[in-house]
Amino acid sequence: MADVMTAEERLVASINLQPVDRIVCAPIIEQYAGQHVGMTNKEFLWDWEKAQAAMQKVWEDFPVWDSNAYMLHGRIGPVATKCGPGRFKMPGKELEENAQYQIHEYETMTREDYAMLKEKGWLEYRLTFLERAHEVSREEVLAGQKEMARLRQDEIDRTLARGQSLTWGAIMGTVPFDALSIVRSMERFYKDMYQIPDQVEEYMWLLNDTIIAGCEASVKATGINRVFVGGVRGAGQFINKKNFERFVWPQLKVMVEKLVAKDIVPILHFDADWTKNLEYFLDLPKAKFVLELDSATDIFKAHEILKGHCSIKGDVNPALFTVASPSELDEYAKKLINTFRNGEGLLYSSGCNLPMNAKRENVQAFFDAVEKYGRYN
Repeated sequence: MADVMTAEERLVASINLQPVDRIVCAPIIEQYAGQHVGMTNKEFLWDWEKAQAAMQKVWEDFPVWDSNAYMLHGRIGPVATKCGPGRFKMPGKELEENAQYQIHEYETMTREDYAMLKEKGWLEYRLTFLERAHEVSREEVLAGQKEMARLRQDEIDRTLARGQSLTWGAIMGTVPFDALSIVRSMERFYKDMYQIPDQVEEYMWLLNDTIIAGCEASVKATGINRVFVGGVRGAGQFINKKNFERFVWPQLKVMVEKLVAKDIVPILHFDADWTKNLEYFLDLPKAKFVLELDSATDIFKAHEILKGHCSIKGDVNPALFTVASPSELDEYAKKLINTFRNGEGLLYSSGCNLPMNAKRENVQAFFDAVEKYGRYN
């Protein structure tokens, strides 16, 4: 059957928990695209035009892919090594030519730096963090950010030219708990949470205001009112309920409410296991945000608790793409898609990135499942 909605109409309707002609198909393709066309990951991550041609080929081979959850402008080598979210190791540089990139965590920010953060603000401190993480000058960081914005617009333009929707217009980083944890390092930040809790809480509220303002600015820059907001380290998998209710949930709730009040849709890209925290999301505005899960959270439990409240994005497990048979992936996709009724807002996706080493026949099975199980018209 042919589609009767545009990709943008389908995505908006799904987020609004309204009926659609078929499910939205929104995997995060990224490094798989290079493998799909037979290039090394070094070529893919250091040559923008080749990378975009590879993304185009994936779409041509699987045109049912209708929503681009794009990432590459912040991961491409010349940008990632100047202003990427952490210290990168890249294929063809520190790693073998066909290796997947790595982001290495270490203590970039010391406890003494909290005073600098409070005095100068998060945006200024983050520039200091990027200088240290990438061992580059302030000028190189700023040049990298300018290039990233240019490539982001190119990625947007190419996506729209294909007739796809943009799952989000900008990647605005993370909830404050993660933002601080990343620059401080996970181990040391968790110690801070216990040893200097009042200070940590104060800094996170400062960050919250900055991240909200950044989301607003990005919507103006891209013209798309959906933003990626990441969260991992504050999940119930890592911290207890008491700390979640002090250091994660208050800021997240305020952030979502303030964004929604400005007609901005947060796509909460929440990796790790949030199963223990799912009921909290019922306190967020109905049909105004997306909860994206990476297969660590029980998506069926999430549906049980949150159906009729928010759109859910996910969650075909990386192992189903890499070590399972195509029929096993198909079986899971069928279960996942059939769990959600039309109007319950499933955004069908890979669990986080589609693995770089995914088997072609399993990728085919992933996309085939849309027509087999996800069509309502």
